[in-house]
Order: sequence, then structure tokens, then C-alpha cells
Amino acid sequence: MRRRTTALLSLATLAALLPAPAGFADPVDPATGGGGATTLPGMPERLAQGQEECTKHPGRVTTEAPWTRRALGLDQVWQLSRGRGVTVAVVGTGVSDAPAVLAGRVRALGSAGEDCVGRGTFQAGLAAGAITPGHGFSGVAPEADVLAVRGTGERGEPDPAGLADAVRRAAEEGADVITVTAPLDGADPGVRAAMAAAERHDALVVVPAAADGAPSGGSGGPPAPPPPAEALAVVDTGPRGDREKGAPRYTRADLTAPGAALVGPGPVGDGKWTASGSSLAAAVTAGAAALVRSYHPRLRASEVRDRLLSGAYPGAELPALDPYGAVSGIARPAAAAPAGERPVALPERADTTGGRSAALLVTAVSVGVIVLVALAAVVLPRGRARGWRPGRWDAADRRGT
Repeated sequence: MRRRTTALLSLATLAALLPAPAGFADPVDPATGGGGATTLPGMPERLAQGQEECTKHPGRVTTEAPWTRRALGLDQVWQLSRGRGVTVAVVGTGVSDAPAVLAGRVRALGSAGEDCVGRGTFQAGLAAGAITPGHGFSGVAPEADVLAVRGTGERGEPDPAGLADAVRRAAEEGADVITVTAPLDGADPGVRAAMAAAERHDALVVVPAAADGAPSGGSGGPPAPPPPAEALAVVDTGPRGDREKGAPRYTRADLTAPGAALVGPGPVGDGKWTASGSSLAAAVTAGAAALVRSYHPRLRASEVRDRLLSGAYPGAELPALDPYGAVSGIARPAAAAPAGERPVALPERADTTGGRSAALLVTAVSVGVIVLVALAAVVLPRGRARGWRPGRWDAADRRGT
């Protein structure tokens, strides 16, 4: 009995050491990499009707890296460029430098250093938030500088004329890249004048192709007007590379970029917020433009625009932003390409023939080993007892004793 127990223990040890057949690993969530999630407050576009106080909530502290870091391959492109020496103008509700990721790197025109809503600070963080110890979040161009220009009312009220004039002022102040918080109408005379100023001062203007908020009812509302031809028009996508049903509509877009369920700083403290919209996708793209302008300082704004488009991932309808491709001029290595953040189609039923064959082989080998060890446990003791002399068939054997 002792020998049989020893043999069974040996078999158990052997089974534990045998490799598991391929094809049976636990699945991993492609959007999160299997990690947990932190619930963050939502960043508003403008203050609610009747709300008198500015946004004072400090957000929620999190050390988790947002999904965009992996989807955009930022760790790879940061080996080439981090946006140093480039100024990104954020035209919107203003930008606060209170968050650690923006501290000491914001220059404001007039009252734009105060952000009562918080949306502009969020956009600036997406474009140029610094890499800070203890923060999983950082912007696309973490070493770029920020120029804050107010283009809305203090409460975030839309102001098309003010938005166009703010683009002009940002260009005249030396911004290399300009991102705005709302779509621009390419047919508007004020917008055309602003784009002419941007061209004179060699500034790339990145605009949202659609509004951030859809009207109630989920129909998407009327499409945004066609953006200026000289601007780079961007529309938002989510972690799976597509837009939500009923998202705001657009007339023309050049590029898609992450713009849903994004994480960024707020105007107070170092907590983080979440928000969605095409203006946020434009801010992300502006950060990528800063990476290109820093790495290729001799390129003009139109050439940077072309490089962002030529380096993008081909898509079914629109190309998708790829900062590494834009900076380097080549596709990202396969190992660094995003898994699960691109549009996902359910595959056909997987062919598990190889895995099944490996499992059967391991099972057969294991059964064979068990049989051999069991026979050895019975035969060896009897052989030693007879001095290894051959046995003989007698009456006792015939009776089964």
C-alpha cells in the first residue's frame, strides 16, 4: 500500500509539471487589459442653467493609466518625441494651471488663466499634460507648452464669433498648434479670416468635426457645418474604434481619434475627470501634431497635417490617428499596435484542432505513465520475493488465490 501511495503521489507531481495544452488561457478584456476601473465624475461642457458657482469638485485621484495610452502607442512614440519646444493653444473655456500635470506650463491671454467650467483645462491636459509621479494620466505631448485663449463665455456659453477671433489671436501669439472646443463653420467670414491668420503664422488648426453633446432623443441632431478646408477636422471614437449610436453628426471629417470615455484633469486639485466628444479627439490630435512639430521642426503646418493623415491607420470610412506613424513615417511595430481598441469584428468559431490534439496527446501519455507505474508497483515486489525466478501456473492460480 505504501508503494502504491508513493506511485500515485509521483503521478500527481508529474501531472502538475506537464504543460497545459495551448488554446485554453483565460480571456482578457481588450479595452482594459484585465485591470480594474475607477469611477470618475463627468466634466461638463458648460455650467448648468441656474448654477452660480464654478466647478470646485477636485475630481477623483487615480493612478490608473487611461485606455488611450496603449491605444495610441504613447510609450513607443515618446522614445522619439515628447513635444518639447512646441506651443499648443487651447481655445475654449480657459485653462487652469492648478493641476500638477499643467503646473508652470500655461500662458494665458487675458482672463483665460481662469477656467470656471473646467472643460478647457481637461482639453489642455489631453494635449499636453505632463508625466507626473503618482499619476497614471499624461497628455499626448507631455513636454509641450500650453497657450490658453478664451473662446466661449465664462460659463462655457457658445460664442462662434469669439471662437474665430480667439483662433486668430492664438496664431498671432505664436502658437504652433491650435485646438478649439467647438466646430468652426468654414463659410463664416470671421472663420476664414482666422484661418488666413493661422496660415500666415504657420499654425496648424485642429477642429472637432461634430459637436460634443447630442440633443435629447438620441438622433444625433443636424450635422455640424463643413469645417474650413485648411483645418484638420477630427471626429471622436471609443475604445473599440467606433462611435456610439446617436452620436452628434458631422458633414466632413479628415481623421478619427480617441474621444469617448477619456480621462483628464479638472480646474481644481489633482483628481481626474472623464468626458467624451469630438473636441476632445481634436485635443488628442493636437497633442500628436505637437509631437510631429517637435521632431520635425522644419515642417510647415500643412506638411504636419499631411503627415498626420499619411501616418494614420487605414479605416473603413476615415483613417485613425497614429502618433507613432505620424512622427516616424512608418507603421508602429506589430507588438505595439493596439489590441482591442480598433474596430472589432467577432471572429468565426475558432479552430481548436491543434489544442485538442495536444490535450489528447498529453492525456494519452499520462495514462500510459499511470499504467506503467501501477504494473511496476505490483511486479517489482513479487519479483524480489522470488529472487527474480520465473513463476509457474499451479492449482492455486487456477482457483484465483
